[in-house]
Amino acid sequence: MFPRLLSFFTLHERARIYPFIGFILLLACEPLLASGLTWLGLGAQPTYLLRTLAAVALLLYYHRHYVEFSLTPTFQQAVIAILSGLLVFVIWIFPYPEWMGGYSAGDGKAMPMHNAIDIFWLVCRWAGSALVVPIIEELFWRSYLMRRLEHSEFMSVSPAHVGTYAVVVSSVLFAIEHQLWLAGLLAGLVYAWLYRRFQVLWIPVLAHMITNAVLGAWVVFGGHWQYW
Repeated sequence: MFPRLLSFFTLHERARIYPFIGFILLLACEPLLASGLTWLGLGAQPTYLLRTLAAVALLLYYHRHYVEFSLTPTFQQAVIAILSGLLVFVIWIFPYPEWMGGYSAGDGKAMPMHNAIDIFWLVCRWAGSALVVPIIEELFWRSYLMRRLEHSEFMSVSPAHVGTYAVVVSSVLFAIEHQLWLAGLLAGLVYAWLYRRFQVLWIPVLAHMITNAVLGAWVVFGGHWQYW
């Protein structure tokens, strides 16, 4: 059964799908996982770290197949990525109405910050969101799905040749992944534009990292826990 599941996707597809899907599946199982960890006396805090470590393990397993990471951005491109990431952050924290997925100030639960252990779990949460999630999401949504929608042989598709249909559909699906669906849609379009414009995956990854890193700081220091 499992070998058949593996053979359903090509090696290049698995390398870009499995880290993301593994992270999402563990997120879906988080209540059960948290209950098990609490029963073991570890508390529910390690759940995000476990999801992150699972994603990192899969990224390391497939790392030789990420040829799109062989290209690195120039200084000017990195600046554009950083500015784009900040733009998406502003888009994300806009006060959207509830029908657009907007949060209220009372949503969310603050993470404790009473001792060194609390700070450790907080740093794990921030690091996973800022450093790991952008890589697995950009590999899946932009490098794989956006190009796969353009052609079944996605590895042969240059990001510059991805059409409007693939950009829009992949961005809409990216939006569905997030409660703030309009912000997610706009963010997806920004990241897709960066990849199509510069053909360097590190650029949308860097923009995504900036967005998540600044958002995490805003959540913690501003008390806007509803965004986590």
